[in-house]
Amino acid sequence: MAKQVQDRSEKKSLVKEGMIWLMVAAILAVSGVTATRIFGHRAGQPEGDAAPIRILYVAAMPIEKQDAYIRTRSFLGKVESRRSSRLGFELGGMLDGIYVQEGEAIKKNQLLARLDTDRLNAAKREAEAQLIEARAALTLAEATLKRTRQAQRLKAVSAQQLDEAAANMETQRARVVRVQAQVNRIAVDLKKSRLYAPYSGTLATRMSDEGTVLSPGQPVLEITETSKTEIRIGFDRDLSADLTPGTRIRARVQGQDIALRIDRILPGRERTTRVVQVIAVPISDHLTLREADLVEVKLDQKIARQGVWMPVTALTENARGLWSCMVAQPLPGLQDNGGATHQLKRRDLEIISMEQDQVFVSGHFQSGDQVVTDGIHRVVQDQRVRLADTALSAKQSGKQDPGADKKEVL
Repeated sequence: MAKQVQDRSEKKSLVKEGMIWLMVAAILAVSGVTATRIFGHRAGQPEGDAAPIRILYVAAMPIEKQDAYIRTRSFLGKVESRRSSRLGFELGGMLDGIYVQEGEAIKKNQLLARLDTDRLNAAKREAEAQLIEARAALTLAEATLKRTRQAQRLKAVSAQQLDEAAANMETQRARVVRVQAQVNRIAVDLKKSRLYAPYSGTLATRMSDEGTVLSPGQPVLEITETSKTEIRIGFDRDLSADLTPGTRIRARVQGQDIALRIDRILPGRERTTRVVQVIAVPISDHLTLREADLVEVKLDQKIARQGVWMPVTALTENARGLWSCMVAQPLPGLQDNGGATHQLKRRDLEIISMEQDQVFVSGHFQSGDQVVTDGIHRVVQDQRVRLADTALSAKQSGKQDPGADKKEVL
């Protein structure tokens, strides 16, 4: 019985061992077929049909190193009237009439306003009457002196009486002069009671109305000279030193480009902003400017600093908040590099100035360096690429471009 059980165990062990060997043989057979297919395919494939390397085409431009750059600076100016006056009466009195309205054009020597002159007219009549009286007294004194001199020659009067007659005549003559001056003064006051325009312009402000009692010198009207305007601009020390009267500058006002000519440069500095005030006038006479209009003045300033200009799109942010760009350096050969012509190198730089879509930067650059101008985010350091203009030149010359079927333009 024990022998039968032992025989059965041996048979089961042999069956299991046979199955294991069968599975190993099957696996080896499948692996052999697969390897044969792979290596056989590779062995039969020609060497020239290898998968081409993918070369990235990048847009680049040559840069030129410069010793200086031009920076366009903007300054704000304000339109001012060449002359602006607040007009008032030298005398006090009641305002009798104003003959112009705000915004109305006025001419030189035009009557603008006047004071009530009733008191002055009465005083004038009184002074004129006193003048008549003084002249009559002078005539009597002259006649008395003449008769006294005749009587003195006849020894009819004393020398004292002759002296008194002569002194009385001089007194009456002085009285006539004094009253005449009083009449003249009242005439001047009457003239000063009328307000005339000192020059042609426009009435800007009317500060009082009829019936107002004015004090001497109180402003009543404000006029501005609109036929001639000028622009006051504040420049800093660096630019003002290069400006001279007669220099032409460009400006923009109300969306229109205009040309200005520097007329005067004030000698001092503005106390608060420390700028130099420059007075400019429009060159065109057909330009209409209003007082207090703001004018943007653009001025080119040459700054001595070495650097290069490049597009803003060539910049990429570097570590620690710095900026950099990619420079394409030529490779020694074309065929040995799988169609690549250049290798990219990162160059750190410093931004000095920016003008619209261009930046002036300083760094380790040489004239003729090819800077990647677009798609800078798709390339990395030491990457091998081909310039887009190089591919175009090869196509135009009839040369076959390696990897042309797999090119990717950046």
